[in-house]
Amino acid sequence: MSAYVGDAEPLSSAEPGTGQHPPPAIEVRGLVTVLGGIRVLDGVDLRVPAGAVHGLVGAAAAGKTTLIRVLAGQLCPDGGSARVLGSDVATEAEAVRARVGRTGRSAGFDERRSGGANLLQLARLLGYSRAAAQLRTDQLLAGFGLTAAAGRPLATYSAAMRRRLDLAASIVVRPELVLLDEPTTDLDPPCRAEVSAVLRALAHAGTTVFLTTRDLDEACRLADHLWVLASGRVVAEGTTREVRAWAAHVRDGGAAPPRPASAPTGAAGHGPSTPSCQWPGGPGPPARW
Repeated sequence: MSAYVGDAEPLSSAEPGTGQHPPPAIEVRGLVTVLGGIRVLDGVDLRVPAGAVHGLVGAAAAGKTTLIRVLAGQLCPDGGSARVLGSDVATEAEAVRARVGRTGRSAGFDERRSGGANLLQLARLLGYSRAAAQLRTDQLLAGFGLTAAAGRPLATYSAAMRRRLDLAASIVVRPELVLLDEPTTDLDPPCRAEVSAVLRALAHAGTTVFLTTRDLDEACRLADHLWVLASGRVVAEGTTREVRAWAAHVRDGGAAPPRPASAPTGAAGHGPSTPSCQWPGGPGPPARW
């Protein structure tokens, strides 16, 4: 999978020469965001360690996209704090944007130009030489199954093809952190499997991946560790097995189980970073879970 992420050696999970783990890729405390008078994020707390693939699961309107926008330095929070790769999103947004890869880059692509030409231009803008940009573009087009459509105008692309091109655009340069908002939307099963392989390759090469999805099964296939967001708050956290067991337990009407012992501690390291496992506003998570 080096064609997707470059040929860099996998990064160590410890700071060189110290034996200490690096600071978290994302650290959020009491985050509040109000949009149109609605408290979309209502005291979010989470701590995402560097490396691996992490997932945020929630139903529509849970606040997932808003959180991604805050973490990407695109939206200033109204309360609390959020640090991404050590930079404060409120006061160092430009530094955050320079170090984070995110979906949505293709929104500025020219509909009249081909998908390949748009991707090539982005690579040039991001600092590649002409030859290196062409090589990187060819690698990404092949990796995402878009080589045959590379010369077609972007306006002729299907929704699934646009999604693949957008994912390719987010990793033209291998970033330290990739934020992906529902990356498998509109993709068929083979393409979803390909996205999963790309995310694993990125994580193996040292990039932290943080993605959102509405589908718990999909989250369990893609990610190693999950947070559940509901009504603007993180209501559960754990490994994929732990969160799946929690969701089944709560859906079946059981009392909220105790927090898994293996779940990470809060941002300060002195306790859980989420409230006890419960689904606000109802007996359990959505039926599809």
